[in-house]
Amino acid sequence: MRRILIAAALAFAGLCASGCETTPAPAALIDRTEVMTVARTLADRYASTWNAGDMTAFGALYLPDARHVNMSGEFLRGRNTIVDVHRRNRTSYPSSVRMIAQLEGARAITEDAIVAVVRLEIVNDPARPGGVSPSRVTFTFVRRETEWKIAQAHAYGESASPSSPTPAGSAPPPRG
Repeated sequence: MRRILIAAALAFAGLCASGCETTPAPAALIDRTEVMTVARTLADRYASTWNAGDMTAFGALYLPDARHVNMSGEFLRGRNTIVDVHRRNRTSYPSSVRMIAQLEGARAITEDAIVAVVRLEIVNDPARPGGVSPSRVTFTFVRRETEWKIAQAHAYGESASPSSPTPAGSAPPPRG
């Protein structure tokens, strides 16, 4: 059987060398409105579940084998690890602290993958000047059957602007 498959592959390669087109057709991309709706919905759920301390719903946003680089630079592997770290992070803040998510941009990479940049602000943080800790997260959302999930996330700090310098010795930004 193996020899037959090899022979068939060689024959096909020979036919294509004689002029057949082998460039695959580009995959159809998701409609721009759908891209933005999916990205905005997931960003909003990310913030709302974190705010509620609902780590079951927060974890459901991620694929089981998702990856997440947090603000501390830790490379978190798997939904359970991601949820455990975010649960500890959330409980380190007073209950009055809230996360606000603002979608900055998103684009389809394939018909089943979207990359989005989301600005996150932790507000009412008594450890930060002005009570705000800004950061950004680049998410890769993938469609599995009919649901969109987080496959990868990478959080990074936002540079302090001249109007709001970060004093030395202040608390670190959120680890989301």
